[in-house]
Amino acid sequence: MIRHAHKINDFSEPTKKENKALHLEKRKCARVSIGVPVSCVSVDSKERPLDQNKGIVKNVSQAGLKIEAENDVSSDRLKLAFIDLNKCIAQIAGKVVFSHKTPTGTYKIGVQLQGNNPDIIQFVSKLVRFHYYTKKKMH
Repeated sequence: MIRHAHKINDFSEPTKKENKALHLEKRKCARVSIGVPVSCVSVDSKERPLDQNKGIVKNVSQAGLKIEAENDVSSDRLKLAFIDLNKCIAQIAGKVVFSHKTPTGTYKIGVQLQGNNPDIIQFVSKLVRFHYYTKKKMH
């Protein structure tokens, strides 16, 4: 039985029950499943680009997001960007929290969003709006 994750305040909540083992959700913010293409540029400590990657944002919260990308990252710092509904570039900085190679050869990359809170909220809102608007148009 799988239950959706809930927003966590001061308490961890169970999110998945598997073989009678209880797993606790430890995220600060609830995640929203989406599928938005993004550009991911690894940067050095002086914000100079090291390499470029592309991927799909699989889920997002007010604290971070998970990307499934073609290649691994070459730095723990990223610049993320995508074209929003107004045809403007939405971008934000992020810190790589984890990167794992999947059996299919892609990489799952966990990113903690960096910047001031209003910029993070605006970026996340644009991602979610883009996902739901384009999803709606396809149906």
